Amino acid sequence: MILMKRAKKYLTIFKITFVNDLMYSRNFIGQFMFFGLFLFVYSFLWRVVFKDGQIEGFTFMKMMWYFMFTESIMLAKFVFYREMAQDIKTGDIAYHLNKPYSYMLFMYAKYMSSSLVRMFMNLLFGSLILFVTLHEAPITPINIILGIISSITGLTINFTFYFLIGMAALWFEENTAFHFIYSKFLFTVGGLFIPIEFFPDWLKALSDKLPFMYILNAPAKVYIEGVEEFFRVFPIQILNICIWGGLVWVLFYAGTKRLNINGG
Repeated sequence: MILMKRAKKYLTIFKITFVNDLMYSRNFIGQFMFFGLFLFVYSFLWRVVFKDGQIEGFTFMKMMWYFMFTESIMLAKFVFYREMAQDIKTGDIAYHLNKPYSYMLFMYAKYMSSSLVRMFMNLLFGSLILFVTLHEAPITPINIILGIISSITGLTINFTFYFLIGMAALWFEENTAFHFIYSKFLFTVGGLFIPIEFFPDWLKALSDKLPFMYILNAPAKVYIEGVEEFFRVFPIQILNICIWGGLVWVLFYAGTKRLNINGG
């Protein structure tokens, strides 16, 4: 009963943010145009690459859907680490810490709500473009359901890293450099532009041991390959959430004990 009451607070935050983002969905028009341009430009690149047939089991059609799925997740992420860093710099985080809720779960509810709105819109817009241009899709209804579940776990892993980046403001005045480095990991070993399967064996083995591919590459492959791929990657995604979530929890509460408030 107590657990339900606590969960209700964060569900309310989730609902408010979700409805607010839907009401102002026209603000995402610029992102959709950028997304569509990306698909258009990369279609020419991949058409040339795949002109002789398959590469590591990927065809041109499969590669375009893979890229659409990874970009849908990448562009969906609500970049809250800036807001968090600002709260720390101004001292506003002290007000949050004194409220009857967990600051971490409060940020997670906002982050996941905004990210899901963006992701669903990206998926609808991207799927429409690819259906119109390719007239086929390597997906089934069950693939879509499992892909969404895997995407949510991938976004949760990403949340832990964004929270770590935001938390860096406890020790550093500027934390944007950490986000720059992190985003480059997603671009490369995360499999944003190129599937992990295209990598040399040593880099593929390294990527499998890092958390980044389970944010983008793994969900995209679940959308395409379905049940077998889901049951292969989903337990690893959950393990990453437990490891990185636990680390974030420990560091955050250790950091707030020595918090020096600059703004108040």
